[in-house]
Amino acid sequence: GEKEILRAEFSALTPEAIRRAFSDLKPFDYPRANAGWARRVLDLEWGANVTRALTLATREHSWVKVLSGGRVQSPALALIVKREEEIRNFVPRKYYVVTGLFETPRGETFEAVALPPKGQDRIWDRELAERIREDVLGRFGLAKVTAREVKVAPPPPFNGTDMQVEVSRITGLTPRQIADRTTGIAQQLYEAGLISYIGTESQKYPKEWDRREFEAMVRVIERWEPLREAARWVLENMRPRPVEGKKGDPAHPCIHVVGAPKGPDDLPTKRHARVYEIIARRVLATLSPDGRDRRTRIDVEVEGHPFRATGRVILEQGWRGVYPYSKAEERELPRVETGERLRCIDVRIEEKETQPPPRYTPRSLIREMERLGLGTKNTRAQILDILKARGYVEGKSFKPTPIGEAVIRALEKSVPEIVSPELTAQLDKAMQEIELGRLDHREFHQSTLRRLEEIASEFEQRSLELGQSLAEAVRAHRRASREVGTCPKCGSPLIIRRSRYGR
Repeated sequence: GEKEILRAEFSALTPEAIRRAFSDLKPFDYPRANAGWARRVLDLEWGANVTRALTLATREHSWVKVLSGGRVQSPALALIVKREEEIRNFVPRKYYVVTGLFETPRGETFEAVALPPKGQDRIWDRELAERIREDVLGRFGLAKVTAREVKVAPPPPFNGTDMQVEVSRITGLTPRQIADRTTGIAQQLYEAGLISYIGTESQKYPKEWDRREFEAMVRVIERWEPLREAARWVLENMRPRPVEGKKGDPAHPCIHVVGAPKGPDDLPTKRHARVYEIIARRVLATLSPDGRDRRTRIDVEVEGHPFRATGRVILEQGWRGVYPYSKAEERELPRVETGERLRCIDVRIEEKETQPPPRYTPRSLIREMERLGLGTKNTRAQILDILKARGYVEGKSFKPTPIGEAVIRALEKSVPEIVSPELTAQLDKAMQEIELGRLDHREFHQSTLRRLEEIASEFEQRSLELGQSLAEAVRAHRRASREVGTCPKCGSPLIIRRSRYGR
């Protein structure tokens, strides 16, 4: 007869976690396995068919190795191309910042910024800025002071995407260097039994944990000398329950510490120690008390023109003492009472220009992909590497190459849904239905195959037109990659040529 299949589920590669999993085996979850199979097959078939269509269309007009596309890769590239269009079409607009220097009755001074007219977000008119200066310089206004104490809660524990983005921000490492499935630093920390599984979507600790488990985790961190004092402070000041985020994952809890290096030199490199420290400090922060700040706002109206100054003073560091990566900047304002007369003793006008939206960086693109539901925590960094390897984007802040833009134009003309995040959202919803047992994975697979056949037919009908535009983009990209400057005599491009004698 058939034998029962049981499953051991664990989120950390420690002997204790593995023994616990095998002592509490779970029934095999067929719907979840079917959803995983459907996702894997879907990504392969969409990627293979779109890649084949793009490559064959181009090869008839220009030699090219591979032009790839896919269910996640193409929408990610489309985001970069769309952002570049926004930058290209952006028209800067001048605006003005009017800053007044005010003196209190006690002779202390502070700066306040003029507020724009109602219904506007900036002062756009130079004449208005000059008029404000003329009206307020040397005049008095009455102060209105608002001060309040606020609690500043710790950030939630890391999930996979949060960890990649934050560690990249702090260290400058790329998401691939951090989380690659074979060479990533965080992956190696997981395999060494120091942190839990990094591919989780969850911002929550295990439900069954109580104070004893959290104290035990902090005592593990305490064993590592660089964080010994921080861990001891948390043990003395631990909050009743840790801070958690909203996102969950049925398979794995948030990223947390499960082991500690034996000594300062027990990790392979300083980078490994840095990443481990950030993750451990994040854990400590979630168990630490709130910070406490005093925020002050001084409003003063002079001759009908409102000015505002805001201040912030940290009263209690709280969790920020163990997680020093937050951007809490202090600005202490002088003591001012509501109703006091303040004199404007100087006015400064700065002319500025609006800026286009910035190009995506690996960090910001991964965050946007997560927001749109593109890819998984394990695949987003790999997608960025593929875009670079294919020559679709260049630079640390992603700029699309001519060939990258041409690929998106071709897909927009023939299969526009594949460059839209809406397709991924629909397919992910179907995956959830399969996982819940409400949709048959074989029926879903057949329906996607039918749509792929339609796409292949549409692409074939337009292959001549699309192939020519793609081939021209390939040639333009090759020319640009060989150009090293301009001839000082004739102004023509200087191009690197290869021969049997070299370059």
